[in-house]
Amino acid sequence: MRKESVSSIVKNSQNLMNKVVLSTANRMEGAEITYKIDDALKARGITQQDLAKMTGINHTNISRWVNGKTGININKVHLLAIMVALRITDIAELISVKLPNELENKYEQQRVEWLSSKKLPNEVKEMFRENLLASMNLTDDKI
Repeated sequence: MRKESVSSIVKNSQNLMNKVVLSTANRMEGAEITYKIDDALKARGITQQDLAKMTGINHTNISRWVNGKTGININKVHLLAIMVALRITDIAELISVKLPNELENKYEQQRVEWLSSKKLPNEVKEMFRENLLASMNLTDDKI
């Protein structure tokens, strides 16, 4: 199991993603992503090389994911192939995100309110506005 902070993921992705995506992801400050594929392999008694042969995914890519390396892009087909090969029914067995308690509570409260009212939470509205302006290369002082 390998953990990586969201802030380090964002920092290491600056050359790969646009600024709006990075800014949005960075709002999860303090969160961690846990890569658990190594636990799934150990529990089944197989190696990364075995998984590579079973799925057709390059061993280097599997190794980079197991070790939480940046610059790796595991796509949906990779995830599906791994889930099939390891007989996994819940993606949380491979990867999970843990939010700081305060952020998790805030998101949960806003999620419940949003679902019941069908209205964007104010914080989401503000993020939406900021992201629209940023995507158009505008700032408040230019409008």
